[in-house]
Amino acid sequence: MKEAQENTPTSTSGDPAAEVWAMYDADRIPTGTTMTRGEKFRPGELHMVVTVCIFGADGRMLIQRRADDKAGWPGLWDFTTGGSVTAGESSRTGAEREVFEELGIRLDLTGVRPSFTFNFRHGFDDVYLLRAGDNAGDNAGNNAGADLPPVDLATLAIPNAEVAEAAWATREEIHELNQRGKFIPYRASAIDFVFDMVGRSDIMDLAEQGSRPGTGPAGFWGQGNSARSETDAKNP
Repeated sequence: MKEAQENTPTSTSGDPAAEVWAMYDADRIPTGTTMTRGEKFRPGELHMVVTVCIFGADGRMLIQRRADDKAGWPGLWDFTTGGSVTAGESSRTGAEREVFEELGIRLDLTGVRPSFTFNFRHGFDDVYLLRAGDNAGDNAGNNAGADLPPVDLATLAIPNAEVAEAAWATREEIHELNQRGKFIPYRASAIDFVFDMVGRSDIMDLAEQGSRPGTGPAGFWGQGNSARSETDAKNP
């Protein structure tokens, strides 16, 4: 998703132009090489990007409006936060840093995996879907342990060099902003997918599968993929 924005990291610390990215191959294995922001990618080189979407107890997403003097997509609304992971960081620590730098929220995502990953031309975009407030305890699967306290807009460290303002928005409001050219031009289906996956640990609808003949609790899919996972573990 960040590829659609600007293929460059976002940072409020130090000189952004001096940021260094670690390079990966198509199997996401570090190549041992790096590149500095602004340099041209060499063939086969990829880098890591993170996107963090924080949702409130009412299901609305915390969105930000990018600073008016940003090099890429200035003044447009975007998901909660995101940017490139710098050399020496993991996906998790990069996500923690981006949220703190852009909004002033400190996260501890220890043990939390991305909800899913989008591949783009120059890398991988790990997407973290986190819930704050009354429903934080419902975080499931990949987000276990990512409970967040309620987020108060008045306490966010904005405006700053990256972010002009923030707001809570429903799925429909984001689609409307997108259609009016006020939001980063993500595909409508991608926006829907983000909202659809909040609090879910995989892409299967187990409730629906359980209602089909042969796929109930004793069936293959009714076991929450455990049968397939165990088989895969025994036969890698």
